[in-house]
Amino acid sequence: MSQPKATRRKFIGSVLAATAGASLSTSTASASSSAGTPAGRSQPANPPEWRNKRPGMSYRMFGHTGMMVSEMVHGTTPWNGDQFIPLIEAGLEHGINYIDTASAYSRGEAERVIGRFIKQTGKRDQFFLSTKISFYDEYMNKLSQQMLRDLPGAKQEALGQQATAMIEERAVMKPGYHFQYFGGQERKFHQIYLRHLIFKEYGSIKKWKGEIQSHARSLVENSLKATQTDHFDVLHCPHGVAMPEELEDENIREVFEQLKAEGKIRFCAASMHNDVAANLEKMIEVGYYDGAMVAYNIGNHAALDIPVRRASEAGMGIVAMKVARIISNPRMEIPQWRIEKLNAAIGEKRSLQSKAYLWALQNPNISCCVAEMLTPEIIADNASVTGRKVTLGAV
Repeated sequence: MSQPKATRRKFIGSVLAATAGASLSTSTASASSSAGTPAGRSQPANPPEWRNKRPGMSYRMFGHTGMMVSEMVHGTTPWNGDQFIPLIEAGLEHGINYIDTASAYSRGEAERVIGRFIKQTGKRDQFFLSTKISFYDEYMNKLSQQMLRDLPGAKQEALGQQATAMIEERAVMKPGYHFQYFGGQERKFHQIYLRHLIFKEYGSIKKWKGEIQSHARSLVENSLKATQTDHFDVLHCPHGVAMPEELEDENIREVFEQLKAEGKIRFCAASMHNDVAANLEKMIEVGYYDGAMVAYNIGNHAALDIPVRRASEAGMGIVAMKVARIISNPRMEIPQWRIEKLNAAIGEKRSLQSKAYLWALQNPNISCCVAEMLTPEIIADNASVTGRKVTLGAV
């Protein structure tokens, strides 16, 4: 259910105020890393499961799953050809044991690159593999637009205005809470809010239930074929959550259950750049997610530290993404205050990117950081921060 605007504003305001200026405890981070499990989980963890354990890399348990994941993991957004295959091997040499991909990355080529590596080397058992049902949202948007086109023009306009009002009332683009990481990111708000209102008012989504689930399953089958594996360790849906109500979609839950029962996935998760705190709280509430990939960095952490801790305590693994994008983005101008804040927190001399990952890994509730590491040198640089506990400067 949607939150009333007063409650919603109070929620965002409270998380911003409660964590503003907070620094992370080195002793707490160290305790989590040595134990391998976040404290205070609501359910027992699976036994530890190790893959590609190597000296020089540190590992943390991914929520209650038991997966002991490397603190740095491979992101694959730009992987578009066989020139990226050696990076997988270079990562394995540094103890990286988790690769995150998606059917949308490089128009599906990222998944196929991984598939060719698996076929060539037979090393599927050396790493955990995660992907996303990227085009589930696209399909749901198509259905909602079909419904919208059948409505009178005045009703279409009214629904659009209502979606805009909800976005404003929830303050999801509040400065200090919302950050833009790529072009067009904010457009998803109106698209998803409008879709939600259409389905809520007309309820016709139920008649498409079988079709929706069949299409979602076919997308997963396509990804399994592309990656040349028989299962994914983690499957994300939605890919890029824009509002909490998306996470109440019973089709997603039921497809997850079916795929788990068939052995095609082991664990389920969702990813999010927008309205991260509220979406993470909703994931905790619905209770069936094993993990989350969240935009978490030195820019937005004040609003997220509490929800991230609560998710960790509930047994969810947390992948931090956009950790370095906040201070290094070739497509956007970076405000100087972000770099100054990072340098104040991490005073040692090293690359800005590795500083960002070192900073994030001081949070014991983060399971790992995902990074687009495009050269062996970048892999080595980022791997060098793992297992390190530092005293953070005031931020």
